[in-house]
Amino acid sequence: MALKHTTTRSNDLRAPAVPRGTALIVTRYREDVMKVALVNPEDLAMLEESHEILERLGEVAPASLGKISRKALRLEDRPRAEALIEDPERIAAILDR
Repeated sequence: MALKHTTTRSNDLRAPAVPRGTALIVTRYREDVMKVALVNPEDLAMLEESHEILERLGEVAPASLGKISRKALRLEDRPRAEALIEDPERIAAILDR
């Protein structure tokens, strides 16, 4: 999915400059939960271009998906509360591995 852009004036949001090749991860309340990532505009353009190239490659030569890949995509498209997990053993059980 392509990124949607919204613009905020710097007077409304105080964000530091981010050098190329760096992402500034902003957390709130918990250090392990990311709220937002700030990237350099040139890096953003590069990521978007890479995304577009990969999308076009998929159109030219679509990848063949196996049974597990198709099931993972279905779960991703329609997340279920019990599937929103991070435990590797539970993920494997959901994917019938």
